[in-house]
Amino acid sequence: ALPSSPDDIGLPQWAAARSGRPGGPAPDAAGDSIAGVTVPGRPVLLDCDTGIDDALAILHLVGRGGRLLGITSVHGNAPTRIAAENSLRVLDAAGIGDVPVWVGADRPMAQPLSTAEHVHGPDGLGGIVTGPPSRPVADGAAAVRIVETAHRFPNEFTLVAVGPLTNLALALLLEPSLPNLIDEVVVMGGAMRAPGNITPTAEANVRHDPEAAQLVIEAPWRSTFVTLDVTMRTVLSDEQLARIAGSTDPKARFAWSAMEFYLDAYRRWLGRRSCPLHDPLAMALALQPDLASYRTAHSRVELRGEHTRGTLVPDLRASTEEPEAGGGDVVYVDELDMERFHALFLESLTGPA
Repeated sequence: ALPSSPDDIGLPQWAAARSGRPGGPAPDAAGDSIAGVTVPGRPVLLDCDTGIDDALAILHLVGRGGRLLGITSVHGNAPTRIAAENSLRVLDAAGIGDVPVWVGADRPMAQPLSTAEHVHGPDGLGGIVTGPPSRPVADGAAAVRIVETAHRFPNEFTLVAVGPLTNLALALLLEPSLPNLIDEVVVMGGAMRAPGNITPTAEANVRHDPEAAQLVIEAPWRSTFVTLDVTMRTVLSDEQLARIAGSTDPKARFAWSAMEFYLDAYRRWLGRRSCPLHDPLAMALALQPDLASYRTAHSRVELRGEHTRGTLVPDLRASTEEPEAGGGDVVYVDELDMERFHALFLESLTGPA
């Protein structure tokens, strides 16, 4: 069941979000704290394909004291049912037993299913799964639950999507007025100028369901895309990895056990054993938008290119002309306060240094 109000979620008290995003919520006096005292952010509804970096995003939210209305699963890093059960396992590791997890779309809208066990392991969590989660998934389809949550808490939460956007697209088709009910959408997806990570030009979340991404971009809500241009700059140092590995915090211990596979997978791309923080960065910016500066560009997704399908195409030209038909305005992360982000991420897993 859904909570009757954001105050019924049962996690630590939250403060209204500050935002440097164009059109974002008004600034508030709350801020980050390297001592872990002051917690920013609105409640979050999370749509994810829980593999390893999704798990890190959930643990980061919990470690920051954020509030979670629910989790909806989608295909991507793992099949959607496995992703949902993995979300339950991560919540168990974080000591959170009352957040509902709903199963979502099990395939893209217009192409075959593709998953990423070579990056996230055979179970989506680096091969650490030894049994079923402690509780079952909640009843109801993810897209329906997104719509219901939006009607129950209109413009009171941030929708964070860190997997393929199939559930969001289906929710938009179910409820065309959804953009009037959700005023903040943060997506981990796409690449502006950076190379893709699944094709030379396409990022995996967008490429895994280009039609869904196009529907999300066309919708008249405020959407922020956290692209590979910034997430690939968040690679952890050896010292930062050692801090996670050496922590006795249960969140860090769970994270490190799953990360071992991920670090090995990323060695082939990075040339060393480490990883970027794709999904945790999207979550961090949802909780604390002023970690970054932003720019807005009219954007669309390439749907037909033989070699470019699934590529995010922002119009970065310096022009005052009317944008071409199709697509929509997207807010992109421009510059990131990397030191502050890393400090907050590490503290959320391990506690104060």
